[in-house]
Amino acid sequence: MKIEIEGAVVKLIPENKRETQELNKLWELVARCEEENRKLLPLGMYVPGSSPYAQFYVEGLSAKADPQKSVRKVRYVCMICNRMEEYSEDRPTPICCGQPMYNMDT
Repeated sequence: MKIEIEGAVVKLIPENKRETQELNKLWELVARCEEENRKLLPLGMYVPGSSPYAQFYVEGLSAKADPQKSVRKVRYVCMICNRMEEYSEDRPTPICCGQPMYNMDT
């Protein structure tokens, strides 16, 4: 994986198929379409020459969480205005037009 730093922007550039797949997994964990994006927070220490890798914690996930389970979305529709939304399944039923939205995935 090639890393380029341009000011406050960090580019992760995969150099093979496995790295492309791993970068896609990371993107899916961090980039949230309907919610606020998650942050990568440094974990522990990284000392060049003595540390073999740097670790980061994905904010909002438990250390032992199954990433696929954590990002499961539920689709809702407002029966009054037909607005559709997606929310993570652990959030309460959203309200639209003064009424709970209908869960389309049940």
